Amino acid sequence: MSSALDTKFSELLCARLCHDLASPLGAAAAGLELLEDGNDPETLELVSASMGAATARLKFLRATLGPANDMPHTQKSLGDLMRAYLSGAVTGGITLDWSSERPEIDGETGRLRLNLVLIARDALPRGGKILARCAGSGSDGEAGLRVTASGEGMGLTAEARLVLLDGAPPSGPRGAQAGFALHLAHRNGLKIRLTPGAGEISIMA
Repeated sequence: MSSALDTKFSELLCARLCHDLASPLGAAAAGLELLEDGNDPETLELVSASMGAATARLKFLRATLGPANDMPHTQKSLGDLMRAYLSGAVTGGITLDWSSERPEIDGETGRLRLNLVLIARDALPRGGKILARCAGSGSDGEAGLRVTASGEGMGLTAEARLVLLDGAPPSGPRGAQAGFALHLAHRNGLKIRLTPGAGEISIMA
């Protein structure tokens, strides 16, 4: 990848990070402005909830887009990251059904897992359910990771579809994140496969 493309890719990933943090931080800022007129309990609750959502998103995105963790993840630690992020993700809410046959998941595999969940989350604009599974062991070219998104209005974003299915260079923040997931998979000798179904889509690596 050329230096110009590297710069563009980094810019798009930064835009993705800022986009995800803008909503809860904006709500917190609005709540703090209201507090100038009085110590209203509902406003305090709004500010607290918004800052909690921002913190959860920041932790999730740092683990997803930042350097891989040197220490292995436990099933619970990965589950906590995903649930905290998804709890305030979209109108309608997203529930997570997560299980792993491995007691611990190495940093690289864990980061790829989080990126697949983020792609699935983007495919549920009206909320729904994400089923995430991690097999006991992978095989050649596979890490044993599977994420299935189901819900009303389910569908990959146009950006992610172009990157994952057509191999196009990313043109926007969500496409860049999908491209990053693809890069992580290829770097570890893996492929990302998509399997559409009735009202759902499965993403595997």
